[in-house]
Amino acid sequence: MRTENPSNKIFIIVIGLLLIANIVTLGLLITDKKTNYDDHKNSMRNYLKTEIGFSDAQIIAFDSVKSHHRAVVKPMFDEMRTRKQLNLKNIGAQNFSDSSIINAAEYAATQQKNLEMKMLNHLKEIRNLCTAKQRAVFDTGFYKMMTRPNSETQRREK
Repeated sequence: MRTENPSNKIFIIVIGLLLIANIVTLGLLITDKKTNYDDHKNSMRNYLKTEIGFSDAQIIAFDSVKSHHRAVVKPMFDEMRTRKQLNLKNIGAQNFSDSSIINAAEYAATQQKNLEMKMLNHLKEIRNLCTAKQRAVFDTGFYKMMTRPNSETQRREK
C-alpha cells in the first residue's frame, strides 16, 4: 500500500500556483508591450487631433505625410542596420584599428544626421498642415509629445 505524504501535496499545489502565476504574468507582459506599441504608433495622430485640434481633413493629410515619411526612412534604417553589421565586421577584421573605428563612427554620424534631418523636415511638414492658431500650440508643445519617457523615468513617476 502506498501512503502519500501531506507535504508532497502542498509542494504540488505550490508549484501549480507558481506555474499559473508565471503564465498570467507572461500574458500581461505581452499584452502590455502590444498596448504600448499601439499607443506610441498613434501618439502623434492623437496629439494632433486632441491637443492641436486637427480637423478630419487635416488628419487625412497627416496620414498621407506620415505614410510618405515612413516610406522614405524605412530604407534608411535598413541600410543603417546592414552597414552597421558590415562596419563591426570590418573593425574586427582590422583588429580594432583606430582608423576602422573612426571610419565606422564617421559613417554612423553621417547617417544619423541624415535621419535627423528627415525627421525634423517631417515635423515641419506636419506643422505646415496647421492653421496659424494651431501652429502656436504646436510650436510650444510638440516636443513634449516627442520625448518618450524611458522605463527608468516611468518607474520614478509611479
